Amino acid sequence: MPKSAVLLLALLVLMAALIPAPAAAESGDGAVTISADGHLVLLNFTVTENHWDDPANAGNVRWLVYLDDASAQDSFDVFVMTADTYQEYISGGTYQLVIGWGSDYAGAVPAYNLVYLFEEGDYVLLIDNTDVGMGPYAPAELKVHYEYDAQNVEVPKETRWDLFIALMVLIALIGAVFLLLLNMWVKHRLNRVDEERRKRCSNCGKVSISDGEYCPYCGKER
Repeated sequence: MPKSAVLLLALLVLMAALIPAPAAAESGDGAVTISADGHLVLLNFTVTENHWDDPANAGNVRWLVYLDDASAQDSFDVFVMTADTYQEYISGGTYQLVIGWGSDYAGAVPAYNLVYLFEEGDYVLLIDNTDVGMGPYAPAELKVHYEYDAQNVEVPKETRWDLFIALMVLIALIGAVFLLLLNMWVKHRLNRVDEERRKRCSNCGKVSISDGEYCPYCGKER
């Protein structure tokens, strides 16, 4: 196999490794402090298709959130809401939370739930430390530990320099592949030209498909 073909194959394999596949799942865990009358978005995600007739492939999100021993706040809520509802939530507008899409007045008991989302759309999972929930509320700093897991969803990724660099590398690889292909094509054309020159008669200029000592058109010795 020609050296240029081997290099081209290696570049194609490297390009395939750099192209990310769409994410269908996301998970995370950690500890966080949320100020009084504040909230924390754990996850923004998208359900790409309706799954009313296919519940096994519906988007779903599961979470576990519990108080840290040093938390001044002793209760909190966890909600899943649509992106439109979230905009109303942060702007102080009128909105309706979906029953069953949250953990209300958690604290003494950890917040745990599994929510299936059958309708296409953008959603937000958040921890709430305001008076939105069902239980009594007194402003205080909240410290919690959390875990979450989302399946059959797409999660937008923030623009990062490593992704930008990867894109630049990918563009450079595409350019390298193009130059390799161009080089292979030029070499092929030059080989064909050289072959034709060897067969072309210096007297009449015609190309013969035979390898005889004399030109079959004008009879001149080659």
